[in-house]
Amino acid sequence: MFKRTRTSYQVGSLTLEERKRGPAVWVYRWWEKGTDGTPVRRKQQIGTLERYPTESRARVASDTLRLTINDQSRRQSLPRSVRDLWEHYCCEELPRNEITTQDTYTVYAKTWILPRWGNMRLEQVKTVEVERWLRTVDRANGTKAKIKTVMSAIFSHAVRWEFSPYNPISSGIPVGMGGKPGPSVGVRVSAKRRQDPLVLSPEEVKLGLTEMQFRDQLLVFLIGALGIRRGEMGALRWMDCNFSKAVFHIRQSYYWRRGGHLKDTKTEGSAKPLPMQPALKNALLEWRTLSCYQQNADFVFPSLQAKGRKPLDLAAVLNRKIKPAFAKFGIHGVGWHTFRHTVGSMLAEMGEHQLTIRDYLRHSNLSVTNKYLQATSETKRSAQDKLVGAILPTGLLSQSKTTLIQ
Repeated sequence: MFKRTRTSYQVGSLTLEERKRGPAVWVYRWWEKGTDGTPVRRKQQIGTLERYPTESRARVASDTLRLTINDQSRRQSLPRSVRDLWEHYCCEELPRNEITTQDTYTVYAKTWILPRWGNMRLEQVKTVEVERWLRTVDRANGTKAKIKTVMSAIFSHAVRWEFSPYNPISSGIPVGMGGKPGPSVGVRVSAKRRQDPLVLSPEEVKLGLTEMQFRDQLLVFLIGALGIRRGEMGALRWMDCNFSKAVFHIRQSYYWRRGGHLKDTKTEGSAKPLPMQPALKNALLEWRTLSCYQQNADFVFPSLQAKGRKPLDLAAVLNRKIKPAFAKFGIHGVGWHTFRHTVGSMLAEMGEHQLTIRDYLRHSNLSVTNKYLQATSETKRSAQDKLVGAILPTGLLSQSKTTLIQ
């Protein structure tokens, strides 16, 4: 006699449920094993009746979820919590990124995301709840925006591997539902700065230089004239300084963590050469005669402790030498990136075209360059003088002046 075998494939059930508020919603239900091995009934909303007016359309939208549920070969190892998902992301996706990105994502995940969301199931992470949580985080807007970026990357990984039907951080729209996410979709976090970055005037740079030794003067002199990044200055070798053609070749960037690594520049445009002004050339040639490491493959600013195998620790130089020099004149908060912002603003003050500034700072687009440009008080005052002179040709404002428009 034929005996029917029980199949483990689940079709699931799709029902239309009314709500007290809002339109009715399609709900998909299925069974899965709980943590103790007993069957547990699960459900997930597919969409509203307005979005899926027929059952057939709602079933098409639930296909991705049904395939994930019935993938028995992977089901036992499916990430169920955010912590499980992070571990899977670390194995499959994170190693493909730059080493700097790996470290940054790890810090944000372990410091912020996992302590709050690590033990929660993927379907429990809701867009509005994440947004409310980020509002309570006592950190700068840029930090909150970065936390959101890392969380979105992790959940995008979940969608790609079909562990979750949607990304609650970036869109909250289940896969297959169609439509284009608008500006109000997903977690909304402002990345607006609380205060503008510090920009030094030429006089302030000169004051700081007077309190430094030759090596530190040259570091500030180079970064202040070239506007290059700290890692690019660390990776600079003598072979990158073409004295005959008077150009600098920015080929690599240095990352000091994990024992130190040479890596590619931030963007393709970052590898463009920069001109070498005669004063820079002469200062570098003098420094080369004083350096213990003068070969073409040697770093321009080598670490004596590492016997030239690594570049100088520029973070330590900043804290021990550069900051104290400027602090003597009441200038606080100076960082290596301060000089990059200063270069952009100085070039703008000198009337250089935006495209020139973009290429000099080696940005990929003008929107990034514009964030580096600030008008000084003197420039704004001069602009105001011209404006007032144009609209008020009769002189000072006064009640006795009858020529002014009343």
